[in-house]
Amino acid sequence: SSGVQISDITYNNIKGTSATQAAVTFNCSSSTPCQGIKVSNVQLTYMSKPSKSYCEYAYGSASTGVVPPINCLQ
Repeated sequence: SSGVQISDITYNNIKGTSATQAAVTFNCSSSTPCQGIKVSNVQLTYMSKPSKSYCEYAYGSASTGVVPPINCLQ
């Protein structure tokens, strides 16, 4: 379990290359989920291939046009 709660974080205007295919990972705790995450204007690639996103116990929103799509934010 985590004793630190992440909340009200904005990721904006980020472009680059990821070292792994999972370019965006929000791995939060069930006891202290991440809340209020906002993602906009993010473009991340992985070795010229589609990158992926992963979320667990993460709540917020991502604007359209974010790469990779972050559909896992609840």
